[in-house]
Amino acid sequence: MERHPLQPLTRRSFLQTLAAPAVATAGTFASGCGPGAGGKKIVRYWNGFTGPDGRTMLHLVQRFNAANPDVQVIMQRADWATYYNKLFVAGLGGRAPELFVLQTHSVPRFAQADFVRPIDDLAANARDIDIHDIDPNVWQAVSVGGKHYGIPLDVWPMGMYYNRKLFREAGIVDAHGEAKPPTDRAEFMDALRRLTRPAEAGRPQQWGFVFTNYESNVYSIMLQFGGEFFSAGNERCLINSPANVEALQFCVDMIRKYRFAPPPEDFDSWIGFRQGKVAIAFEGIYMLADLQKQQDLDFAGAPTPLLGSHRAVWAGSHNLCMRSDLHGPVLDAAWRFITFLSKNSLDWAEGGQVPVRKSLRETPRFATMTVQSQFAREIPYAVYLPRLPFIFEFQTEFSTAVEKALRGSESPQKALDTAARSVNEIILRQKQNGQPIASPDAPVGPDPTQHSASAAR
Repeated sequence: MERHPLQPLTRRSFLQTLAAPAVATAGTFASGCGPGAGGKKIVRYWNGFTGPDGRTMLHLVQRFNAANPDVQVIMQRADWATYYNKLFVAGLGGRAPELFVLQTHSVPRFAQADFVRPIDDLAANARDIDIHDIDPNVWQAVSVGGKHYGIPLDVWPMGMYYNRKLFREAGIVDAHGEAKPPTDRAEFMDALRRLTRPAEAGRPQQWGFVFTNYESNVYSIMLQFGGEFFSAGNERCLINSPANVEALQFCVDMIRKYRFAPPPEDFDSWIGFRQGKVAIAFEGIYMLADLQKQQDLDFAGAPTPLLGSHRAVWAGSHNLCMRSDLHGPVLDAAWRFITFLSKNSLDWAEGGQVPVRKSLRETPRFATMTVQSQFAREIPYAVYLPRLPFIFEFQTEFSTAVEKALRGSESPQKALDTAARSVNEIILRQKQNGQPIASPDAPVGPDPTQHSASAAR
């Protein structure tokens, strides 16, 4: 008998529905805890903030603990590459933390496994967190089966970073002589033509553009070209649809035909931008802190230009989630901490994020965060990854296909045909194993076909 999408998974089926093999590495985290000293309520808080964002979050934890002497939040971090394995192994072993962060694409999978507590009863109290202060597409992203399974802390849309010095040298400036970022396909291609320079005596090759993260870069461009990824109910993968093939061919042409971007096998893309060898890079707001460390780099941020006919951009969020069986005083303590982080998310934004609350983005303080403010303009048309119980497998097939095409080892059509066959085989296996192939919710984010160029302007 087919399992209901929201029926709790067994240990075996939970392991089957997660992409990577489970390894017993959760021991690097605290394996359990009792009451804290002086009867404090202990809240173990797990996340993947291992970079500069981790230091920012640690300071927030310390502030909360100082202001709430009856609670002790203990933060522990792991690299995102191993984080989810450690989290679900801890859950299966009865050692799950009280509070943890899930990236948006992981929420449906963990919710369907009965791993996460719905928070609608708590969020109903607008004095704590007003859900109307959260953009609808962002709030819907944590919804599964009509229930919400976390509080979004931030939004990280892919945006455009550009080198102002190179723009000025190429004469791409406004009436005041300031670097003028492109806003549409014509301006983008013209800028790349003027910004790409061959190597000359005493001067290295300069590239107009570079592909950094294949998933975010190409997914956004496919959306802008009107691409689709799945039929209704995820019954069939459509990654090789004509619009997606056209979009991927456009990306390949920037490397192979126009030579505006370097071949990925011969160039460290992000380092190249940091070193001033690349004029434009598409990346997430989470890379801002990395650029701010580069003292000699004159850069700025802007929304991704409209390269197709539909306004859309890849995005993700960090969501604050609670263990499914949390209750009583510890539940109250964890919710207090979530509320604290939400209300103080401008401090989190300082570390290179965009706060999820609209009221905070309208403050004078946020206006001083120039790159974050520019990327925040994209939130109304931010689109999350497809809501899939097999999201990790889809990401692998998608990224592999894109890499093959960009490296020139396969045509865009062949690479996407192969990916479509592989994903359709996954869908078939899901059905045969009685596993869900879709989240019981409508697609997250705006329909890109409803965001035409004219409407976006």
